[in-house]
Amino acid sequence: MRPEHSSMGFPKPGKALLGMMIAIGCIWVMFTLGLNWGGAGEGVLEPFLGISEKVLHGQVWRLLTAPLVHNPSDPWHFVTTLLGLYFLGASLEERWGARRTLAFLFGSAAFAFALQVAVGALLPKMARPVFYGGLGMIEAVAVAWALAHRHATVRLFFVLPVTGTMLLVFIFGISVLNVIAMRAPPEGLITPFGGMLAGYLFGDFSPLRRFYLRIRFRQLQAQSAALRRVPAARGRSGGVPLRVIPGGQKDPPKDKRYLN
Repeated sequence: MRPEHSSMGFPKPGKALLGMMIAIGCIWVMFTLGLNWGGAGEGVLEPFLGISEKVLHGQVWRLLTAPLVHNPSDPWHFVTTLLGLYFLGASLEERWGARRTLAFLFGSAAFAFALQVAVGALLPKMARPVFYGGLGMIEAVAVAWALAHRHATVRLFFVLPVTGTMLLVFIFGISVLNVIAMRAPPEGLITPFGGMLAGYLFGDFSPLRRFYLRIRFRQLQAQSAALRRVPAARGRSGGVPLRVIPGGQKDPPKDKRYLN
């Protein structure tokens, strides 16, 4: 098969990606100005951060707010999230639409952080008491894009030519190296793997999606068969009984059923 090549032009994100990128950028600017210039305390971030202990005690909404928060002292942390959404997410939104794209972004980020909390509870060395950032979301986007464009080539950051397969190998290798070196990003050591798994499970080539489509197809087949049986049953039992009227009668029968 001949490899596909993506356009060198700027991607055109849809409403979902554009809204997500604006939200992440505005949240970072707001908290950064408040902390560094407005005299706000670090406690202002606490309600939005992922805190493993509080998530385990029922505050699961933190899994949805933590992906929107990025390190106020590190601009590159939120910029990499924006770049990942911009370069890899546009083609996904074009195929999926805004609603599914938003569900995928928030769902994959929450799934990745939930896996971080669960593994951290079982293996304390992998635990991350406080976590935040969009790495899990970006890993999911990267995997979903790579699986859908195995033979395509994209100029990442307009410089690095990578195929879908190369991108998969790169992000997985970096995550493994971080575990070996015990160099945890703000999202945690397990979150990137959770994001990759979410990208596989919730993307176009998901086994869960294939299972759902198979079940849905069988339901439609059953409904179609039932609809085909209904007219046949009505023809056998629901019709008006017919009688043969002897010919030659001068007066029409009084029973109106025989007029036609």
